[in-house]
Amino acid sequence: MKKILLSLLAFGALLAAASAEKINLGGGKAAVLTLPSAWKSADLGPDTPAVGRSVRYVTRNDSNDEVLITLLPAQDEHMGDVENLRAMAEIATAQFVSGSVEGKADCKETRFGGAPGLTVTFTDADLVGKPSTKGDYKAVTCCFFYLGGNIMVTATIFTDDAKGPAHAEALHLVKSLSLTQAKDKI
Repeated sequence: MKKILLSLLAFGALLAAASAEKINLGGGKAAVLTLPSAWKSADLGPDTPAVGRSVRYVTRNDSNDEVLITLLPAQDEHMGDVENLRAMAEIATAQFVSGSVEGKADCKETRFGGAPGLTVTFTDADLVGKPSTKGDYKAVTCCFFYLGGNIMVTATIFTDDAKGPAHAEALHLVKSLSLTQAKDKI
């Protein structure tokens, strides 16, 4: 029990040192997230989606962990529904199923800033028990949720340990996303 309390205190201390990060979406909209002190913004790679606005975050200690977040235009009536999200998640994650330990997309419902959403984690069967190689991730967690204001979020957490502290911080980073909009002026 004492070990659990110490772990929670350490995790809380890391989050306390976090900073707010603003992602400008244009048209007076911005997404805001809490960036843990152990993480930093990074350049996007060459395979960045061309639609929407994408950002990438990596750990400051250069561990094999990163988060790619893409904010996409979406219609309210479609993406706020968990069953529509599930259908989209299953299509979007199909590429990971055959090479995974799990062998299927096991979507889990979760809350992202008060909005319903889904996560699905895959473990690369070829990398189980092998040493870590930078940029070759043993696990991936895909997140899908409707942020509001016609903005859909897809986030991918790349890691070597889906139960480790960097993964927990990355998931907290994604769950902290919220939308701000400019006030209407008369």
